[in-house]
Amino acid sequence: MATNPTDQSEDPDQGRLDELGRKIEAARKNQPEAGPQRPSGSHNIAYRLPTEFVAAVFVGAAMGWGFDVLTGLKPVGIIVFSILGIVAAFYLVFRLMRELDAESKEGK
Repeated sequence: MATNPTDQSEDPDQGRLDELGRKIEAARKNQPEAGPQRPSGSHNIAYRLPTEFVAAVFVGAAMGWGFDVLTGLKPVGIIVFSILGIVAAFYLVFRLMRELDAESKEGK
């Protein structure tokens, strides 16, 4: 005679599985709701600082090179736009430092 695998009365482990399921549900109810956690401000900014600094300098240099190619004024564009890229990089650093300072004051 063939047995039906969905027949719960003949499965000796079904009671243990049901008990385990109840324990799991009880444990889930006791734990707080897990939401997305925001990364630590100092670690986040520590990785963002050098990345944004280098990116701003390279973008400025690339824009200067493009300006030089389009206009034919060879050293002018790369010098001016590199300086602008460095200024933008320092602005980003100061902005991120203010953000970090605001987060540290919030935590106090």
